[in-house]
Amino acid sequence: MPPVKNVTVVKSRMTGYPLTLSEIVSWCRSKQRSLADSPVSVIGIRERTEHLPAVAADFNGPDTMGRINGWESGEFDFEVVRVLDGASMFWRHVNVSAVDALEAPYDDFLQQMLSAGASNERA
Repeated sequence: MPPVKNVTVVKSRMTGYPLTLSEIVSWCRSKQRSLADSPVSVIGIRERTEHLPAVAADFNGPDTMGRINGWESGEFDFEVVRVLDGASMFWRHVNVSAVDALEAPYDDFLQQMLSAGASNERA
């Protein structure tokens, strides 16, 4: 019998979803490692397995907070808010069939995580 972690992969492929929780978590962890020397950091990665399996990654930046939610269905939400007043700085919804397609929206998300502090200084 295969290990339990492979059961999710098999189940996801059987349901027709393009991604697995392990692929999404792996992508989030790669972002966490790439931000090691950055003013932006990943402060948590959580998985939810009920209903439609999903992953949430929470980010802290200079004067910003962000979250990326990703579902096995390939739908992802990217959101950045300014800590000072809770104003929404960025929101994007994308639907992908592979995690590689997340790089462009992630780059925009990261730029907003870094630039919201600069926007506060001009205000």
